Amino acid sequence: MSATSRRDVLIGAAVASLAIARPAAASDSDQLRSLLALERSLAGAYEAALARGAIEPALGELLLGHEREHIRGLEQALGRKGPQATAPAPKVGIDFASRQAFARSALQLERTTVDTYQEVLTTFHNDRLTGPLGSIMACGAQHEVALRQVLGEDLL
Repeated sequence: MSATSRRDVLIGAAVASLAIARPAAASDSDQLRSLLALERSLAGAYEAALARGAIEPALGELLLGHEREHIRGLEQALGRKGPQATAPAPKVGIDFASRQAFARSALQLERTTVDTYQEVLTTFHNDRLTGPLGSIMACGAQHEVALRQVLGEDLL
């Protein structure tokens, strides 16, 4: 099995776990909404980058697909049914001037998102969701690696 298909299987398992878990308690729900907002920002950034040619299409589609799965899983964990609003427009601070500029901006947003997952997981109460949230966090870290490769950064 290739690295990409293993990753896709893990993401699918994480989303499925989020889907079967019962809706979260109020404080957990607040944290899930915070994560959902970040995931929507990432999806919006990747959508805009693809439309503007600011990311290599195959990588952009892969990362956007992951973000959409994360959004779907978080929405299901929050107990929302049916289609949800599309991702909001990317926030100020995303630079679409070039692929390198976008990669730097997206890397910063991915880092913020991974850090937020880490913070959430230290106080989260719903044990059924900690594993899936950890898997999504790990996927975000993989996105960071892909973006660092775009930037030509040494990963060692």
